[in-house]
Amino acid sequence: MADLERRLPVYMTSLGGWINQPPIERPHGFNDFQWLQTTSGKGLLRISDREMTVSPGQGFLLLPNEAHAYRPLVEPWGLRWITFSGNHAAQILKDLDLFKSEVFYLSNPDGTLKHLQEMILLQSNPHPSTGLEVSAEVYALLLDVYRYGSRTELRSRKQQMDVLAPVLRYMEQHYSRLITLAELAGLLQVSPQHICVLFQQSLGVRPIEYLTRIRIRKAKELLLLQPDAEVKSISVQVGYEHPSYFIKMFKRQEGLTPTAFRSIRLNAF
Repeated sequence: MADLERRLPVYMTSLGGWINQPPIERPHGFNDFQWLQTTSGKGLLRISDREMTVSPGQGFLLLPNEAHAYRPLVEPWGLRWITFSGNHAAQILKDLDLFKSEVFYLSNPDGTLKHLQEMILLQSNPHPSTGLEVSAEVYALLLDVYRYGSRTELRSRKQQMDVLAPVLRYMEQHYSRLITLAELAGLLQVSPQHICVLFQQSLGVRPIEYLTRIRIRKAKELLLLQPDAEVKSISVQVGYEHPSYFIKMFKRQEGLTPTAFRSIRLNAF
């Protein structure tokens, strides 16, 4: 491995897959981080005194030097895997709330498998920047585990919305002032990272994007209810201190400025 690759925040150390994964027993663990994903069959994973089954649509993360073992339960047990390291690998995983060895349910398993396949293609035709491109794919894979992974069986959309209901009500009630991720996470007693995952899985957007939608919707109502109010006044009422930023966000979502929106709608009546 080139010296440059070893200086990257995260880099791949090995990559592969098995059509039928043989039993593995590692009482002292493995030197690097590992991500393994089931493509067929079913396996049994043991980490310390925990035993978990792993089926298609699931993968598991293993931290370095932690005793583990896995074996097929329903054959052929197909697995794709990558091992990785890097000076900042541990911190990246911690920042993504991936801080221990465990099994994940994936709402988009094809996405993570696509990253693994892309790395195989890059390795099959190496060039001077291959290491950089593979590193980017490793990071993208970890982001997808964070974005689409769940430590419990994926809930239905209704169940997810029920969990988020207090947060959504809070945003509807307090959209006119600054709302932080930590504030929203505190309502459910979860981490700011996890509140982002909940929004992404249930609504397909980040919390700030959802809040923007509320604010622009309220702004449209106020623009028509207060036809003589300046745009600056409307901006403050929906939580934007700077009118220029409000106009930018309004135009991004609606395709026209607040003034143009008001003019068109009022002249239509």
